[in-house]
Amino acid sequence: MVSIPMHLFTRFTLALLLVASQSAQAADLVLLSDGKSDYQIVVPEAVASPAISNALAQTARLLQTAFKANGADLAIVTEAKRDAAKPGIFLGDTAFARQQGIAVAKLKGWSHVLRVSGRDVIIAGREQVGPGVGARKAEWDRVGTAKGVTDFLRLYVGTRFLYPDLPPRQAVKDAARLDLLASPAIEFLPTPKVVVPGDLKVQKTPVFDSWTGYPPRGSFYDIANNRFPRVDDPFGGHTWERAVPPEKYQAAHPEYFALIGGQRMNPKGVNAQYCISNPDVQELFYQDLISWLDEGYQSVDLGQPDGFRACQCEPCAKLFGTGGDWSEKIWLLNRQLAERVLASHPGKTVNMTSYILTATPPKSFKQFSANVQIMLTGTNEEDFAPWRGHVVPQGFTGYIYNWCPNLSTRYTPMRTPGFIETQAKRLVENRIQSVYQDGPGTLHGLEGPVYYTMGRMFDDVTNNQAKVLVHEFCGAAFGKAAPPMIQFYDQLFHAIELYARHLGTRDPAWTYTDIYGRRRKHLTDPLQFLGFFYPPTLLASLEAQLAQAEKLALTDKVKTRLALVRREFDYLRGVARVVHLNHAFQIQPDRAARDRLLDAIDARNAEIATYFDERGRTKPFGNWAFVPFPPVGHDAKHLRLAHDGYQEPYANTPFNWDTKTMRTAPLAGAKRLPASAVSGPIALDSAQWTKATASELVALPGAAPLTRKTTVRAAVDDAYLYVLAECELPAALMQPGAGTNHESLSLYLAPIAGRDVAFRFTVGLRADTKADAAAGFVTDAMDPRHGQFDPDWNGDWKYESKLEPEKNRWLALLKIPFKTLGVEAPKPDTFWRANFARIHVAATNRVERSLWSTTPGTKSLEDRNDFGELAFANATATKTAALPDKHPLQIWRDDYNAKSSELPADWKKLPDLLPAPLAEWRFRTDPLEQGVKLGWHQPALSDGDWVKMRVPSFWAENDAVGKFQGYAWYRTTLTLPAGWQGRGLRLLFGSVDEQAWVYVNGQLVREHTEQSEKKSYNDLWETPFIAEVPANLLKPGQPNLVAVRVHNSTANGGLWRPVLVQGRAGN
Repeated sequence: MVSIPMHLFTRFTLALLLVASQSAQAADLVLLSDGKSDYQIVVPEAVASPAISNALAQTARLLQTAFKANGADLAIVTEAKRDAAKPGIFLGDTAFARQQGIAVAKLKGWSHVLRVSGRDVIIAGREQVGPGVGARKAEWDRVGTAKGVTDFLRLYVGTRFLYPDLPPRQAVKDAARLDLLASPAIEFLPTPKVVVPGDLKVQKTPVFDSWTGYPPRGSFYDIANNRFPRVDDPFGGHTWERAVPPEKYQAAHPEYFALIGGQRMNPKGVNAQYCISNPDVQELFYQDLISWLDEGYQSVDLGQPDGFRACQCEPCAKLFGTGGDWSEKIWLLNRQLAERVLASHPGKTVNMTSYILTATPPKSFKQFSANVQIMLTGTNEEDFAPWRGHVVPQGFTGYIYNWCPNLSTRYTPMRTPGFIETQAKRLVENRIQSVYQDGPGTLHGLEGPVYYTMGRMFDDVTNNQAKVLVHEFCGAAFGKAAPPMIQFYDQLFHAIELYARHLGTRDPAWTYTDIYGRRRKHLTDPLQFLGFFYPPTLLASLEAQLAQAEKLALTDKVKTRLALVRREFDYLRGVARVVHLNHAFQIQPDRAARDRLLDAIDARNAEIATYFDERGRTKPFGNWAFVPFPPVGHDAKHLRLAHDGYQEPYANTPFNWDTKTMRTAPLAGAKRLPASAVSGPIALDSAQWTKATASELVALPGAAPLTRKTTVRAAVDDAYLYVLAECELPAALMQPGAGTNHESLSLYLAPIAGRDVAFRFTVGLRADTKADAAAGFVTDAMDPRHGQFDPDWNGDWKYESKLEPEKNRWLALLKIPFKTLGVEAPKPDTFWRANFARIHVAATNRVERSLWSTTPGTKSLEDRNDFGELAFANATATKTAALPDKHPLQIWRDDYNAKSSELPADWKKLPDLLPAPLAEWRFRTDPLEQGVKLGWHQPALSDGDWVKMRVPSFWAENDAVGKFQGYAWYRTTLTLPAGWQGRGLRLLFGSVDEQAWVYVNGQLVREHTEQSEKKSYNDLWETPFIAEVPANLLKPGQPNLVAVRVHNSTANGGLWRPVLVQGRAGN
C-alpha cells in the first residue's frame, strides 16, 4: 500500500472538488450556430382571449423571424404538439413554465421572466385582457410576453427595434400583415451563434406601467422601447364631474353643487363645481372610484374639476377644520377617500391629481396611505422638489412636454439625446411610474436616435448612455453609412441643443419674469426662431453628410431609412430657405428678392405635393407598413402650415402666400392717411369732409382689377374718430335683398403704440348691420383666442348708412369714441396703425376683396402686418385717460358676475350702507415695492399725479396701466355722513385680485393675503372680505384716507368687484 503525504492529499482533494464544482455549473446554451438550430418555439394551449392568442402568435413569429434572419427555421407549435425530443423556447403561461414555479398572473404590469431550465428556455410575461365594459372598456390588452421576447432578442439575437413597425392604434396582434424580415422598422444584425447563459434566471420589471401619448401606440417597437399602452389604469384627472354628472343630479339634487354668491351653481355650459361637505357627494366620489376597480382596473384617478371654484356654504368652510385653505381641504378629502378604497379594495391604487389648487403637497400630513399615487403635471426638478418630504407609497405619474412645440413646427426637430438622458435619469430618480406625453413626436428620420435613446435609457438608466445608444442606433440602422450619419445627427443636435434644453415648452427659459414681475415668453416670432436655429451653413453641412451616407447605402433597408431622413430633411430645408429669403426680402423689398422668395415657396409646396395622390391621400413610401412622414392624419395643408396650432402661429406667414397672384402684383407698401381735426361732431353731409384727404382701396396683390371704387376719409375731434367711406354700388344693390347681406366694410385700428391690441369695426348696407371684435386682451398664451380677433368684445360706437341710387353710391360713417378704445384723444404729430377693407359681391361667382394698405404678401384682410398709418396733425388732446365703456375685461366681469355673484347676497341687505360709491380712486403701480417705505398709505402724501382708476375694474382696463403684474396702490377719501359721527365702519370688498392690505388714515386695518388667510391666491382673487375700522381711527367732518395695496402675480389684478361702506355702532 502506497502512503500519500497529507499535504499532497489535501491538494488532490481540493482539485477534485474544483472540477466537480465547475461541472456542476450549467453550461451555456447554444440556441443557434452556423445557421442551424434544434429548437422549437412553444406557445400555450389556451389563453385568455382570441386577441391575446393572435398577439402571442405574432410574438412567436417575431422570434421565429429573428432566427430565420440567421439561417435557421424554428417551428411554432402548441405545447401539446411539441417534439419532446427537442428543446424548446416556451412563450407565455405554458404548463412547463408553471411547473418551474413561474406564476405569470402574479407579475406586475409589463414584468417578464427569462429563465433556462435544462436545455429549455422560458420567456413569459403577464397576458391580460383589457378590463372594463361598454364605454369604459380598455382599448389595449397586455402582452407581457412580447416585452420578454423583444428584450431577449435584443440581448441575445442581435435584434434592434429602430422604428415603429405598425401605425398608431394597432397592437402586436395586428403584425400579421407585416413581412417582419423585410420591414425597415427592425434590424436583425448578423448573429451566427446565439448563446444564452445556462444559469439564466431573470425577472425584469420595467420602469413604467404605461406611456400615454396621442395617438396611442402599442407595436413591437413601442413595447421594446418601454412605451407601453395603458391597460388597467384610466386616464382623466378631473373626476368629480364623472362621479356626479350634472345632467343626472342637478335638477333633483341642487344641494350637490357649490354654493356661490348665495345660490347653488347651475353648471350648464361650464365646469361643474361641488359641495364636498355633502355626505352624498363624498359617497358618489367613492362609488365612482370603486366602480372602476370592480371592473378590473388596477388603479383609478381622482381629481378636482378644472377651473375650480370653492363652495361657500358653512359646512364646507368647517370641513376638516381648514377654513379657507381649500388646497388642504381637497387633500384631506382625497386621503379620506383613498383610505376607504384601501380598506375595501386592498392592492389597488388611487392616483390623485396634483394640479393648480393641489399643485403643492399637503401641509397637515406627510404620509399617504399605502395605495396612493400622485399625478404631477410637470416632471422638472421644480415639480419634484416640493414632494421630497412626503411619503407617496405608489410613486408618481407625470407629464412630459418634449414634442409640444414652442414656435417650432411639429415637423421640425425639438429634442436631443443629451436632453433625453438627463430627463430619463430624473424621471427614474423621482419614481415616475407612468408617463403622459404631450405632443406625439413623429419625426423618425431626423429624431430617430432621440426616440431610440428615450426607449433604451429605461432598460438600464444607471448604466446606459446617450452617446452609446446613438451609435447603437446608427450602426444598426445605417450599416456602412453610419459614420456620416453620426456626424449628421451630431451637427443637427448641437444646433438645436439650446432649444431642447432651455427654450422648449416647459423648459427653464420657456418663459421668464421681467423686472416688473410679468411672465413673458422669450420666443415670440416663429420665423426668427427658425432662422436662428437653421442657418444656411448648417443646412449645407447636413446636406453633405446625408449625401455621403446615401452613396454608402448598400441594402434596401438602409436605403429606405435614409429616404425617410432625406424626406424630413428636405422639408426642414425648404422651411428654412423660405425663412431666410423672407428676411432678405424684408431687408431689401425689391422684385428680385420677392421672386426668389416666391420661387422658394413654390418649390416647398411642390415638394409637399409629391407626398400625396390626386385624392389627397399619402402615397406609399418605401417598405413601411404605413407612411411615417407626413404623420398619419396630416394632409398637405397641415404640412404647408396653413393652420395655427398651439404655439405654432404660422397661418399668416409667407408659407401661405398666394404666389401666383403675387408675381403679377406691383410692389405694395404701407400707406398714410391724414385725419383732419374738426371742432365738433360731424355727419354724413358735413362740409368738413370736403377738406379731408381721400384715399382709395386697392385689390389684393395679384387679384383681378376692382369693378367698384371705394374711398375713405378720416377726421377727429376731442372725443371721436370719424371715418367716412364712399363705396360704389351697382343699381341692383340699391334695394335691400339677399345680395346686400354680403356687402361689408371694415375698419381696423391699433391705437396703442407698443401694445399688440387691435380693434375691428364692420358695417353693412343697413344702419343696423354692425359688428366688432378686439384682439390682444386675452393674455394667456395657452388660450386659443390669444392673438386673434375675439368677437365677444362689445364696444360702444355709432354707425350711419346712406344709399344714393342716383349716384350708385353707398355712404358709411363710423363714429368711434376714444373711450371705447381705452385711449386719450391722439396728440399732434402722432399716428395710429390702421387699415380699411371692403368685401363686394360683384357677381354670384365673383367676390372682390379690397384693402387700403397692403404688402407684397397680403393674403388676409386681417393681417396686422399690412396696417398703414392714420396720422393726426392738430387733434385736440384730452387731459385725462378715458376708460372704455365696455372693455373686453369688463364684458368678462359682467358675464362672470352674472354666472356667480358680484357680491354676497346678504351684503345688499345690510343696514347703514353708504348710498353712493366712494370718491374717485387714484392709482399707481409700485414695481420697485417702495410704497410702504415712502408712505403711500399716509394722508400727507400728494396723489395728484396718480392715474384715475375706476372701481370696480381690472388694471388692464386702463390703458395707462396695461398688463401690469406686481404691487400697486389705490387711494381715495371718505367723509363720514353727519349721522355716523363717533361710529366705526366696515369696508366690504367684493373681491380683490389677488392679495390686499387695507389702510385707513395711515393705519393697517386688514390684510387679505395668502399668509393671513391661509389660502392660495387661486382662492383669494374672488373671495369677499371685510375690513373693520374702529371709530378712533376716523376723523369726523374731514376726508379720511383709504389706501389699498394690491399684489397680483398672474393674469389680471385689481379691485375688480365693488367696495361698499357700512356704518357700525360703537368703536
